[in-house]
Amino acid sequence: MGITVFGEWAQGASHNQRGIEWQDHFRKIDYIKGTKIVAVADGHGSEKCPYSAEGAKLATRVFCSLIARYYESYEDSRDLLMFLSREGEVKLSRTIENTWKEEVLDLHRREGRDMEPDRDQIIMMYGTTLLGLMITDSFVFSLQIGDGDILYIDKASVSPLIESDKLLGVETHSLSTREAWKNAVTGIYKREAEENKPYMYLLSTDGFSNSFASRDAYYRTCREYYDMIGKHGIKVIKEHLKAWLTETSALGCGDDITTVFAYAQ
Repeated sequence: MGITVFGEWAQGASHNQRGIEWQDHFRKIDYIKGTKIVAVADGHGSEKCPYSAEGAKLATRVFCSLIARYYESYEDSRDLLMFLSREGEVKLSRTIENTWKEEVLDLHRREGRDMEPDRDQIIMMYGTTLLGLMITDSFVFSLQIGDGDILYIDKASVSPLIESDKLLGVETHSLSTREAWKNAVTGIYKREAEENKPYMYLLSTDGFSNSFASRDAYYRTCREYYDMIGKHGIKVIKEHLKAWLTETSALGCGDDITTVFAYAQ
């Protein structure tokens, strides 16, 4: 398919000033038959969530490993597509939630941390959002719990693959809440592998979009990245991306920013 996946993170300017560790995490798998699996998570970083950076790392690992396992269990991609279309928002989302919570509790015990709080309180300490994407030669599956963006960009458009439920202010849905799977939003995007090349998928934590005055301004910047990759190449963008994201945070909302690009050419 000729898809290159790369990403970068920048610690938020305000977090850096206050000595708060980086809360975002991303993971990618260049999988068999050209399939790509990508996950991005944003730990909440609040007083109630002292281990949220670890929760974000676990969330990306759980998504990538479970999606890879499902991919391997279906010999025909059409059967996998049918499963994800019917069960992605319920069965798969519930499995991701339950697996992540069990891994959180196991990590908490292994680290010898305080077991006095009840189960829900412990899980809240690791609170995080989750964005996930699987790109195959015939379809793209996306999943979102909480804020952030998963965008599709080509020469004609910039558009979200899925629209998440937006909460007021700084609140967001979380993988740590009870029945978090009910807040999951999933989508299936079917396409021909050669259609509209070059095109790009972009996953980003909310620190990116929140650093712009409007949604239109954010989309224009995403378009500029797409154009720059086409003009200057992936290597040049990778070399400068961290500095650009750091500047965006400093001039914007001051939050951590993570972006991952999947560029098809």
